[in-house]
Amino acid sequence: MAVNEPPDAIGAAAGVVDGEWDMVGLPMPRNPALLSDLTPRVRVRTVTDRFPFPIPNGWFVVAESSDVLPGETRALHYFGRDLVLHRTEGGAARLTDAYCPHLGAHLAVGGRVEGECLRCPFHGWLFDGESGQCVEIPYGGGERIPGKARVRSYPTIERGRAIWAWHHLRDEEPFFALPVVPELDDPAWSAPLLREFRIATSCQEMAENNHDFAHFQYVHGAETIPEGEEVIDGTYKSVKSPGLERETFGLGLGVVRVPGALTFVSSVTPVDEDNVHV
Repeated sequence: MAVNEPPDAIGAAAGVVDGEWDMVGLPMPRNPALLSDLTPRVRVRTVTDRFPFPIPNGWFVVAESSDVLPGETRALHYFGRDLVLHRTEGGAARLTDAYCPHLGAHLAVGGRVEGECLRCPFHGWLFDGESGQCVEIPYGGGERIPGKARVRSYPTIERGRAIWAWHHLRDEEPFFALPVVPELDDPAWSAPLLREFRIATSCQEMAENNHDFAHFQYVHGAETIPEGEEVIDGTYKSVKSPGLERETFGLGLGVVRVPGALTFVSSVTPVDEDNVHV
């Protein structure tokens, strides 16, 4: 989330008058503290397997760029899978499934980055981080490396201080581009502010917000249900209404703009079928 200068414009756009909150919604009715203090958030859901939807295809944030340095590994869990994120000695961020296909060692627990590859801590098999293919078995007399000696790899892009990964249910290549949000690197804008939430829901249910105009009146305190000018083209959708512009790319990536005041970039990353990390 980035805001444009000057501060007076920020306050006016955000509904802050003389230091006091003066709007019904944003983010919840009359409770702006929920942006920074998560303790009042009521957690009542205990049902699992609530949603019939699969984990969707798309680009999703899996880490901040600063989370992993060259030569480091980090264990993650997204897309219903245990994963390992590492940064090669050349500086590229790579994401693969966590478990070695040989005998199942977790590559983030004792695995070592060597050049552009990751070496398994159990038997020393070496995997290319980009393709996931095993490129060396350091014993056995140089026998041919089996084609199935591969960990699943996920295409990654670093942009806007974040590491984005492409998830596809059938392990296929990206079919839409990760957008550039120019405000994130524009010196006329402030540095982005990060807020994170873990929510017991699915990506598909989160995406309904983009089609649900009625909630503006009841959640955000709009006087009436707004109307929007919509454009839908495959995985892309844009909605323009007075004072608000929203673009979405697939189910996990959204860019909301209050023109001249604020740009909000969101990634709804599936942890599994029932939970997301926003």
